[in-house]
Amino acid sequence: MLKPLRVLMVEDSEDDAVLLLRTLKRSGYEPAAHRVQSADEMALALADGTWDIIFCDYHMPGFSGLDAIALLKMMALDIPLIVVSGAIGEETALDCIHRGASDYIMKGNLARLGLAVERTLEKKDMRDRHRKAEAQREDALEALRQSENKYRTILESIKEGYYESDLKGNITFFNNALCEIWGYPEEELMGLNNQTYTDVPTAKKLYQAHNRVYRTGEPGRMFDYEIIQKDKTRRHVQSSFALLKDTDGKAMGFRGLVRDITELKQMDKARQESLERLHKSLGATINAVAGMVESRDPYTAGHQRRVADLADAMAREMRLEESRIEGLRMAGMIHDLGKIAIPSEILTKPTKLTQVEYQIVQTHAQSGYDILKDIDFPWPIARMVLEHHERIDGSGYPNHRRDGDILMESKILAIADVLEAMASHRPYRPSLGIAPALDEIAKNKGILYDDDVADVCLKLFAEKRFSFTT
Repeated sequence: MLKPLRVLMVEDSEDDAVLLLRTLKRSGYEPAAHRVQSADEMALALADGTWDIIFCDYHMPGFSGLDAIALLKMMALDIPLIVVSGAIGEETALDCIHRGASDYIMKGNLARLGLAVERTLEKKDMRDRHRKAEAQREDALEALRQSENKYRTILESIKEGYYESDLKGNITFFNNALCEIWGYPEEELMGLNNQTYTDVPTAKKLYQAHNRVYRTGEPGRMFDYEIIQKDKTRRHVQSSFALLKDTDGKAMGFRGLVRDITELKQMDKARQESLERLHKSLGATINAVAGMVESRDPYTAGHQRRVADLADAMAREMRLEESRIEGLRMAGMIHDLGKIAIPSEILTKPTKLTQVEYQIVQTHAQSGYDILKDIDFPWPIARMVLEHHERIDGSGYPNHRRDGDILMESKILAIADVLEAMASHRPYRPSLGIAPALDEIAKNKGILYDDDVADVCLKLFAEKRFSFTT
């Protein structure tokens, strides 16, 4: 298959041009040629076209091979130019090559044209590859310079401390922020070992953390520890670090980022103390509300607390999260809050309630919810209060919710409420005792009461791990 070749011919003889093209075809090329005869024509052709090679006659009226070479240089184009002439001396030919020609061919010896073209194109390809490699190297060097400048700028602009250390923990490089965090001047921080600015237990932890990174190659992230500044002030810092490797990938040290979290620690401590005070205050408020409810119904005094105790024990047996247990306990303490809206004579009636009275009592779940719904508790207490009389088959009240629509905490509260109510004295009946209450739960588990919650409740009493206190 003939190789395509884009040829610019600077030649005043059409016959000589045709002869060159034939010779190229016989040498395995498929030339696409354009012939020019003057400097202006050559300049226009160079500007408008892309050429693989130029064949140039040495002697032409008003334009010579040396002129063509000079024009090519002036336009800063790297296109191979072969001088093809009928009669030039060896000295002239060498002068042409010295000035920039790739080769010269005598028109009477075109047999070597193909070889000359092949060699010239190979040299051009080598130059192109060399230029590309040089350009890539320059680009890489420039990118590296920019990266180093950017790296240096970033390190000095960030608030976090940056450091590099050798494998023994001696600091070998750092930014200004690290000086501020560590409280050491630059000249003293250089070469400082981590044992200098930490106590013995912390130094041991730091060694273990860095040793783990060294052994596994995995970065160490978010390691909190305490440092001792030069003036003996203690600060809390948080660090992430990784292996520092040489160009061969061999570990040569560590590098990491450090930020001062002393103020965050102080804020967190203050917030935790505030939360504890809030919880105590909330607990006291809940107890006060519970006492207010039970003051209107002396026969059920302690009922809400005992329900809360049982619900707490059941939730712990079920391994609920501590925060959910806390919310459940508080809901248990006030689950009958809505009874403050029910007339005292109904609550304390010594005989069985009428249907209308019972319906009034049933409103306490909704009333309790309405009182609590706009309070921003950290738990769904209002919903637990609303649902503590719901049953998984939909037979409960006030909304006849079924299994999947009832909170787990509400299911626990429902069983605790039933059990305590049956086991306790009521105005219209004496206590039924624990055994009948447990029978009620066992008989209706999976029907009225959640299977798993019921099993937990029955297990607690069977193993005598819970009992109501007065």
